Amino acid sequence: MTRASADEPRRAAPRTRWLAVWIRAVIVPAARRADATWLGCAIVAAVIFGPTAMRPGDLTGLALHDPGAGAVIGATWLLVFVPVARMIVRPPARYLDSLPGNPRAARLVGALALIGLQLPWLVLWLVGEGALGAGVVLATTLLAAALARWQPVARPPRFPVWRRAGAALRAIHLRGLRRRAGDALMRGAGLAVLAGLAAGLLVRNNQLDGAPAGVLGASVIAVVSVPAQVGAALVTLATHRETAWLAMSSGVSGATRIAALVYAVAVVHLAAATIAVAVALWIAGANPWLPPIALGTALGTALGEARGMLIHQASPSAPARVVVGAIVIAAVAVLCLAVLGATGALAMIAIGAAALLRVKA
Repeated sequence: MTRASADEPRRAAPRTRWLAVWIRAVIVPAARRADATWLGCAIVAAVIFGPTAMRPGDLTGLALHDPGAGAVIGATWLLVFVPVARMIVRPPARYLDSLPGNPRAARLVGALALIGLQLPWLVLWLVGEGALGAGVVLATTLLAAALARWQPVARPPRFPVWRRAGAALRAIHLRGLRRRAGDALMRGAGLAVLAGLAAGLLVRNNQLDGAPAGVLGASVIAVVSVPAQVGAALVTLATHRETAWLAMSSGVSGATRIAALVYAVAVVHLAAATIAVAVALWIAGANPWLPPIALGTALGTALGEARGMLIHQASPSAPARVVVGAIVIAAVAVLCLAVLGATGALAMIAIGAAALLRVKA
């Protein structure tokens, strides 16, 4: 054995370790982002592809032969997947590029991950259209990668002028969402569309109308919208923590801080519910009961979620507790709607408001 051949395994080992580190720094976070997308798709698929409902070929055939439906379905998937693709196409771990490694292998793994992390979309098109479906998946993957690579021009910062502490904190929360939760908000918009799709199909398939249709639709929206809300909630909680010193040094009261946090959480919940309601009404037809019940329920879940965030804000496991709390609050909302009907939305608001009165900032 020559000296060169003996040194070859030593050279390969650092490259292998570099690739393993790159996968942990890039692919694993992207897969975590995809978890919410997979969860939302699983819930919607259970509604759409039931034993007596549509088949995958029906949905893919509709997308191929109806340009409007195809555009809506494709745009919805891009909304939920582009934030995942951005983690791979523009990874935050750029420091790895300065280390000796194998960029070609990383690009190959990234390309495979771009396809593999689209598992719901991949299965839908392969089962529905076969080889043609594989071509559709490849085309949407290239489009998602191109959109993920695009980066908007940053606007020059402006010095804000706020006359009151409450307005300042509310604006800080909204700026935090815009600057730090852009991907979460984009993914949330796509999941809100899926929530409206599931709600509208359930209402239409059960041939409901009036208040029962509004209650069922609002219940489905409350459950399916949870993955659309938790990403932004974690950013809001981080902003609430980081502004604590500023509020204390400026003499801002705890009630003002709580109100600012509730405002930011409620904006996300109400926006997701509005998108979902619009899609549900488009599918199931006009129903005057659905908007007030769904929006009222969204406001109640926002109050309950804010309460959980305030209680667990100092916990080292606060993110996990916030996610679990959001699921529990959605379950409570469904229970209120199931027991009390349309008035369950008002009961949810009362429960959330009463819970907030017992916490401190």
